[in-house]
Amino acid sequence: MTSGSRRTVDRAFEIVDVLAEKGGLRGSTVAEELDMPVSTTHDYLQALVTTGFVTKTENVYRTSTRFLEVGQRQRHRLDVFTAAQDELETVAQETKEHVTLMIEEGGQGVLIAIQEGSDAVSLFAYPGARMPLHATAPGKAILAYLPRERVDEILDEHGLVAVTNQTITNRDTLFEQLETIREQGYAVDDGERIAGMVCIAAPVLDKEDNVQASLCVCGPRSRIDEQRQEAIADVVRRSANVVQVNLDYA
Repeated sequence: MTSGSRRTVDRAFEIVDVLAEKGGLRGSTVAEELDMPVSTTHDYLQALVTTGFVTKTENVYRTSTRFLEVGQRQRHRLDVFTAAQDELETVAQETKEHVTLMIEEGGQGVLIAIQEGSDAVSLFAYPGARMPLHATAPGKAILAYLPRERVDEILDEHGLVAVTNQTITNRDTLFEQLETIREQGYAVDDGERIAGMVCIAAPVLDKEDNVQASLCVCGPRSRIDEQRQEAIADVVRRSANVVQVNLDYA
C-alpha cells in the first residue's frame, strides 16, 4: 500500500470516528472537526454513503447500522462469546446485577456481551465499548494472566490513565495487584472506573491456561459489602470455569 493509499484509508476512518462520536454532522462540520477542505470531505462522505457505512438525511451524515452488522458477525465468530452466552444469563439471574464478558484487543478491554439482572444499575455500557484494562476488574483479570512482556507492551502504549481518583496509576502497584489476582483467582475494582461501583471479575482460561476473556459482575457499593463481594467472587470463578469447559470441549 502506498503512503497516499494509507492516508486515504486513515482519513476515511477518521471521518467514521467523528460521526460515531458526535452522532450526526453536516459535511462542513466534519471538515472543521478534522481540519480538511470541505470539497475533500464531501468526496469522502459520498464514498462512505455509497458503500452503505454512512447515511445522509437532510444534509446530515451519520454512521449506519452496517457497522452493527459487521460487529455482530465478528462477535458470533468468537468462540468464547458462544461458550459464555448461557452462563452470562445464569449469573445475571443469580446475582441480579450487571454482568459482562470482556476480551483484550489492541491493548484495550472490549465488552463483547452484557446481561442485566433484575436489580442491575443501568451503566453506559454496550457491546463493543472499549476501556483501559488497568482501570477495570475484568481488564485486570485479563492482565494478570497475560505474559509479562505483553503487559509491558500494553502499558507502554496506553499508559496508566486515571479514570477516577481510585484508578491505579503506578506500575509497581498494578503488578502487585496482578500477583494477588493470580493468587486468589479474581479481580476487584472499587470505583476505579465508575465511582460508587464495585466490580468483581474472573479470567476465562483455555486448556493451555491462556486467557481468552474475563467474566464480571458489577453493582453499587451500597449493595456489595465485603461478605457479598466474596459470594460474588465465588460465582464469577465458578462461571468462568464453566465457560472454560464449554470453550475447550464445544
